[in-house]
Amino acid sequence: MTPAIISLIILVVCIVLFITRIIPNAVTACLGCLLFALTGVCSLDKAFSGFSNSTVLLMFGMMVVGIAMMDTGVAKIIGKYVSKVAAGNEKMFILLAGLASAILSTFLSNTAVISIFLPIIASVAQSNSNMNRKNLTLPVTMGAMFGGVCTLVGSTPQLTANGILSEMTGKELKMFDFLLPGIVFCAVYLIYAVTIGHKMGNHVWGNKVVETLQETEDNNTAVAQEFTINKPKVVLMIVIFLVTIIMFIGGWISTAMTAIIAALLCIITGCTSYKSVLKNMDWSVVFILAGCLGIAAGLTSGGAGELMSEVLSTILSPNIPPIIIFAIFILATMVISNFITNSTAVVIVLPIALAFCSSLALNPITFALGIVYAANLTFSTPLANAQTAMTLVAGYKFSDYIRYTWLLDILVFVAIVVSVPLFFPLV
Repeated sequence: MTPAIISLIILVVCIVLFITRIIPNAVTACLGCLLFALTGVCSLDKAFSGFSNSTVLLMFGMMVVGIAMMDTGVAKIIGKYVSKVAAGNEKMFILLAGLASAILSTFLSNTAVISIFLPIIASVAQSNSNMNRKNLTLPVTMGAMFGGVCTLVGSTPQLTANGILSEMTGKELKMFDFLLPGIVFCAVYLIYAVTIGHKMGNHVWGNKVVETLQETEDNNTAVAQEFTINKPKVVLMIVIFLVTIIMFIGGWISTAMTAIIAALLCIITGCTSYKSVLKNMDWSVVFILAGCLGIAAGLTSGGAGELMSEVLSTILSPNIPPIIIFAIFILATMVISNFITNSTAVVIVLPIALAFCSSLALNPITFALGIVYAANLTFSTPLANAQTAMTLVAGYKFSDYIRYTWLLDILVFVAIVVSVPLFFPLV
């Protein structure tokens, strides 16, 4: 068998194990990496490259910051304030926080925005019994992904697509070419999140108190009730948190490095302790995220993406109407992006799409925009992108993503196929 076929078989095995949970998901993620190395699809270093990935370091650092915010009481203070504004209403919180994350991620790294919101969401859920962490985490963090497609610099796939577009056609995307369709998608997301999505969430994981993979919140309830806020440490923690946000915005150093510096400052200044980090860190999530990134790297190295693109090329025919061709490319991108990083999905699909545009006199800008939207706005598995995988910290099962987002994926697909050609003609 070819490496590409072996890669797809490994992927299917991992998906089955993720869904059935026969073994812990963290073990499945690591097993997938090991299988890629054992079968020779890629090297051991490549298979386990996720453990040194900057996104894992970023999430780890911000999880330490989140623990420090809990230990100092800052998270509880923020949680109570936000809960007060939302009046204990989950839908109102999702609307306000989701809109805020979408606006911030228009110009900031969506990964950084998600890292900022995760500890705040945890504090809101912990401080208010009416708030379910699972009901809040995925909907709010998805806002960062929807906001991230509104500008050229909102996320990496746009820049990747722009480079391919410039190389193959000589045309380039402008900063706000993404904005008008992006606003449409943000509206679809917010309406879904506070209506159908909220009901679906309660059905998928139930409206009850969430336990993390290590059940740290339940184990520490009594301690939290007796907790006394230390005002100097509260002020210090707020300063560290604000400086971290400013560093994310400024972009003087990488977001991962900023998060690690913030985590070290939290420990060195006594805002949290080494023992507290070891006790409260959700290590399973770290292993799952790192493993998923390693699986994505193995799929890329094995040529699974190229195999998918060959299949796509054989399906399409020059006699198909442009809108159907556009829809097929959007659907293919969304499917592929659920298992390979969104930037990689763009690299796989866009060159084929641009070749069709050249031969059939179609608008390459329209196809480039549509493919970027499709690659970014897919959430049916935590393999879809690192940002979605970061939400595993809330304790979601692999199957939860499929069950919660399948309808949203359909709505996004329809919105892309209908709205993008309205702003940018296909021909």
